[in-house]
Amino acid sequence: MHNPAERLRVFALRGILLLFWVGENCMLYTIFPILYDIRWVLVSIFLTFILTFFAIKSGLDRLPKDQGRKYAINGELSKGKPRGAGLIFSICCFFVFLVFVPFRWEYLIYYALFALSMLSGYFDDRSKHSWGELKKGLLDLAICLAAAATYLAFNDSHSLALFGWTLVLPKWLFLLVATFVLWISINFTNCTDGVDGLLGTVSILSLGTFATIFLLLGHELDLAQMCFVFIAALLAYLVFNASPSMIIMGDAGSRTIGIFLGVMALKTHNLLFLVPAALVILLDGGIGLFKLLFIRLTKIKGFLKSVRTPLHDHTRFKWNWSDTQVGYRFAIIQLIISGLCIAALLLQK
Repeated sequence: MHNPAERLRVFALRGILLLFWVGENCMLYTIFPILYDIRWVLVSIFLTFILTFFAIKSGLDRLPKDQGRKYAINGELSKGKPRGAGLIFSICCFFVFLVFVPFRWEYLIYYALFALSMLSGYFDDRSKHSWGELKKGLLDLAICLAAAATYLAFNDSHSLALFGWTLVLPKWLFLLVATFVLWISINFTNCTDGVDGLLGTVSILSLGTFATIFLLLGHELDLAQMCFVFIAALLAYLVFNASPSMIIMGDAGSRTIGIFLGVMALKTHNLLFLVPAALVILLDGGIGLFKLLFIRLTKIKGFLKSVRTPLHDHTRFKWNWSDTQVGYRFAIIQLIISGLCIAALLLQK
């Protein structure tokens, strides 16, 4: 079985079956009479960091090596570095979710979809030749459609809200909108991964924003816990990815982060929270895809000619920002936007 797509199907099927078995049988709540409270959440966060740190450290030599990106700024500097660390920190997150987060069938389906997104990215990382836009796009679309359908199956809310206005959509229309937003989240996040420490740092701020939103809106603690667990895993990853990096997350990590952020936006019961919570990611990765789509549809090759995309490449090429400056400045922008979003929620209460 040498075909990467066939291996992906087999691994995905086995992984999903394992997730369902572990979810039902290996929760610590089924073994010990544990009280679920903030102390339990803190334990899960701490253990995630330790587990991820040592897992990455021991797995450095087992990951595929980056081939270097021909058209990226400083792309050749990445050549030879271990690529696909997203596989490691994502698996660590899934394990902690299964063991430490209260069991729900809805969550278990999300975990399986996160795993599928991770595996598709990882096998693309390992492949000598890219899977191509069409193949990856269709895989992402299927995963996003399944995630949106899962949300509708377990939640009654199917509306959008902005500035105090609420628009209730028919379920079929909400399904299409949610699928599109999730697809955007995956692909824009994937495009943002290109500077040491950038995606990991801004993703931590986005996840922290969602965690705060969940707590302010009175949602279950487990949703905030999942965000904090992912933050802990990314912090451990950043130990190795801070500029100059020793390791790269690859599509296995960026695609998992993208679908996770999209699902968290869904679980706030207002998809539009994705905009302020992940604005830097949406702008950095989104402008490039918008530019490409516009040129292909209109054949106007001069559209945004002076803007190099993704935006992190524009700042390095046009404004001579270093990788460290890009990471810090983009993070500061996201921190300000997230702060304004949280302040607005506090004023509404």
